[in-house]
Amino acid sequence: MNTITRLLPLILVALAPGCGRPGYTVLQEEQRDGYVCRLIEYEVRQEGAGGNESSVTAFLLLPDGKGKTPGLVLLHDHGARFDIGKEKLVRPMSTAPEHIKKSSEQWVESGFDGVYFGDSLARLGFAVIVPDALYWGGRSSDLCRRWSEARFGSEPLDEAEIKTLKKAVYEGQKEVYDSLKALGVIWAEQTLAEDSAAADILASLDSVDPERIGCFGWSMGAHRAWLLGAFCDRVKTGVALCWMTLKRTRADPMTASDYSMIIPWLRNDHDFPDIANWLAPKPFYFLSGRADKLFPAEATEEAYARINEMYSQKGASGMVRTEFFDGGHHCGTAEQNKIVAFLDSQLRP
Repeated sequence: MNTITRLLPLILVALAPGCGRPGYTVLQEEQRDGYVCRLIEYEVRQEGAGGNESSVTAFLLLPDGKGKTPGLVLLHDHGARFDIGKEKLVRPMSTAPEHIKKSSEQWVESGFDGVYFGDSLARLGFAVIVPDALYWGGRSSDLCRRWSEARFGSEPLDEAEIKTLKKAVYEGQKEVYDSLKALGVIWAEQTLAEDSAAADILASLDSVDPERIGCFGWSMGAHRAWLLGAFCDRVKTGVALCWMTLKRTRADPMTASDYSMIIPWLRNDHDFPDIANWLAPKPFYFLSGRADKLFPAEATEEAYARINEMYSQKGASGMVRTEFFDGGHHCGTAEQNKIVAFLDSQLRP
């Protein structure tokens, strides 16, 4: 069975215009500086997975003012930090628990130079949606919430107890993967369907131009971004920061941190840069840090060469951009500026 045939049930339900149940429920809303932030929930059903349904929590940021705006699907990272998901890119609601606010602030300080990138993009006039992947943020486990309260709450537990909780939460990824697999669902396929439905929600809004929707992700979010760009017609362009390599660099693809990303049949038949076969000719920007210990530069450079070759074979060599920056696994302000410049060039009229 070829790739497109295998993905067809997912594509038909999650990606086609009007599918993916683009309606959503507003759970909470607050006005911020130049935009409104909504905490929303939406439902996604996958016909190809026995009718499996999932309920997704997300932040939706809508700029003030009238007129059509470009839209962005922002996709959070893995980071072995599960108590926050969408809060890695958007400042939590003012009513959020203090331990979530502290966890979010710590993560954004270390990963994004203290910048809530989603809020920054909304202030720049982009409509932004940031969904929680299953097992993160509003969809994390009770055990994860206990860890978060123990680590960032007002009465933290001792380090040994926190470490025990963290280990249990990390290992819980296998249980999620196995429980979904028993239902005929691949975790990463479900996430792709949910991320695609997020793009559909943006396209359904009167304030968003459905022809100007892009995506961005860092780390696992980059993996989600290039999958979304490849298989979602709604998404016209995107940026993937710090997730591209070759299969040979990943000795055991079924490590715990990989359960949420692996689509076994796809990975068995294709290497990571092969995603360019489905991305091209969409404009896409890949960035990696030369000092990124998770994705060695030598393998990433070879993967980038293959991506450029595939774009060239499709007559779209000028549509892909691959680049290294000095630094490691990080989304600092310098990289954010590059990302904004690229998205502006592709999505502004």
